[in-house]
Amino acid sequence: MRSETTLLGQVEEFIDVLAQCQRLGIKVVSARENELILELPYSEEIIGSPTTGVIHGGAITTLMDTTAGAAVLCAMPDFELCPTLDLRVDYMRSAKPGAPVYARASCYRVTSNILFMRCEAYQIDRTVAHCVATFMRMGSKGVPTLQHMTKDIKVPDFSTLPKATRGTDFREAVARVHASGEHSELIAAIPYAQFIGLEFMEEGNTQCFKLKQQDSNIGNPILPSIHGGVIGGFMELASAMHLLVSQSTPKFPKIIDFSLDYLRAGQNRETYAFCEVSRQGGRVANVEVHAWQESRDKPIALARAHFLLED
Repeated sequence: MRSETTLLGQVEEFIDVLAQCQRLGIKVVSARENELILELPYSEEIIGSPTTGVIHGGAITTLMDTTAGAAVLCAMPDFELCPTLDLRVDYMRSAKPGAPVYARASCYRVTSNILFMRCEAYQIDRTVAHCVATFMRMGSKGVPTLQHMTKDIKVPDFSTLPKATRGTDFREAVARVHASGEHSELIAAIPYAQFIGLEFMEEGNTQCFKLKQQDSNIGNPILPSIHGGVIGGFMELASAMHLLVSQSTPKFPKIIDFSLDYLRAGQNRETYAFCEVSRQGGRVANVEVHAWQESRDKPIALARAHFLLED
């Protein structure tokens, strides 16, 4: 059995080369056989609800995806870098503003091809979200050792990047967007949108969203590719914004659950998303999201989200 000191060192070495994790300030709390705990510190840069200061679910998704993926180091006897196949997040309640969020992950089934992981995001007095995810075992096609993954990888210093901030009053920004159809004010009002580089765009007569290429979004430094949690956060935020601009309510839609299937690696380049409301009731809306890079006919991820529509 490996010591906790050995596992802690391996996970820290793994996390240290993930650019998005470094920018978020994610830290290793503890590592033992088949259990890993990471910490996401609170930051105004990742606020998703400007009126309350609650951090965006995309940051929680990134934390849970990272924790589940890195927990593979604690679950398997030898190093395996396993890409995420899919994940489902159920949001129990909002995280309290100003406090860190922790995530605890473990593996509950291993097959020759798939790892089944579960993860809980929590604060000291509350569970924030639950997640289940599957990861693909790459075998001989994978990265052979942790040293191969981390060798000569240096994460840039992101401290000089412009800080994402809360801009104009959110309700006023939403009212102006509804009146003018100009959506850029929403991005200025939501720090997490600025943090990951989300933009509105038009494709023909269709409203779409763009995730700008930026090195701070990288999750796999070898390819390099965008962190799966960032892709999830981008798609989740895009779906919420799509609802927001198409509804008369000034309140930000409240996420209930989010399911994401990864189809291809998201290369470190501009990424696009199209949203469609598949069903909307009086209180709950279901939104489907398609994300792509090279061609809309070749999506890199598909997602579905349920939102609570508050009056």
